[in-house]
Amino acid sequence: MRPHILSLSVLCCMPTAVMAQSPRLEKAINLPTKVSAEAVSVSPAGSLVAATCSDHVVRIWSMRSGELLRSLKQEGGQPGVQFSGDGRLLAVSYEIIAYEKGVIKVFDVDSWKVQDDLASLPVYALTFSSDSQRLARAGDFGTDVWDLTTQKKVATMSPPFGVSMAVAFSADGKLLVTANGDGFVRVYDAHTGSLRGTPTEFLLEPFAVTISPDGKSVLAGGADKTVSIIDSESGKVTRMLPKQSGVVSSIDVSADGNQAAVVYRSSESFVEANHLILWDLGKQTMLADFQKPGLVMMGGAFVGDRYVLATSSGNQLTLWSIP
Repeated sequence: MRPHILSLSVLCCMPTAVMAQSPRLEKAINLPTKVSAEAVSVSPAGSLVAATCSDHVVRIWSMRSGELLRSLKQEGGQPGVQFSGDGRLLAVSYEIIAYEKGVIKVFDVDSWKVQDDLASLPVYALTFSSDSQRLARAGDFGTDVWDLTTQKKVATMSPPFGVSMAVAFSADGKLLVTANGDGFVRVYDAHTGSLRGTPTEFLLEPFAVTISPDGKSVLAGGADKTVSIIDSESGKVTRMLPKQSGVVSSIDVSADGNQAAVVYRSSESFVEANHLILWDLGKQTMLADFQKPGLVMMGGAFVGDRYVLATSSGNQLTLWSIP
């Protein structure tokens, strides 16, 4: 019976392999000699890509032409970047005093003037609300939310201990979900900061989190090497994507809620994100499986009906498109 079982398993695997899409190289951008990208944000609006670089400069390019549009001098260490969903704003975080003090500057992309200047604790992740009027940071001592029209902090959410590794707004701006270092994912009222629920069916620490466009599901993943899909009301895990060899680093969901782009960190080197899988969430099957020796996954976004991924190798930044 064994030969027949083997043949059947090979046949069953063939459709998945045939259907898998290969990323297409869209653009290669060369940085100055011996300069590398450290953090990248791709604008969901499809026009810009920004990177913090090892020479303490934040660079912004046209995604279409690859032309360098702007260079911003960094004002501290451990910087991060994040575009708003409409591409009108760019948030840049800096660590002024290691582990103690930071600042977030929000730039108007049209004028490149600082629209907001926010005192902050060190940042691990930044995210805008869909209307671009609020900004949340995850990092040391939890999560903070600012109203960008007033530059005032409107909510602070702190886990009992540990840090917040990731944060996401729901599409309607009503919910905020965090991945916390104490091993829990938490769902909050985004306006008041009051706790709505605490999904607890996790074995290990979550590092990435997002919310489906309809707000009904929370997607979270981390050290357990899989993505759990959680009912946002009950907090119960409804299904899980197949486990992989690396820990989950980031999760992006398409506007229609049908696909998820998941970046995994190498099981050999925790700091190196080197594997992307594009998942069909309904069928829980792979639409694309991308890893290439020497390429580090830096960040991406769904742009229309495709996923755009930025990777780094040496002093070169490359943009890929799926499909």
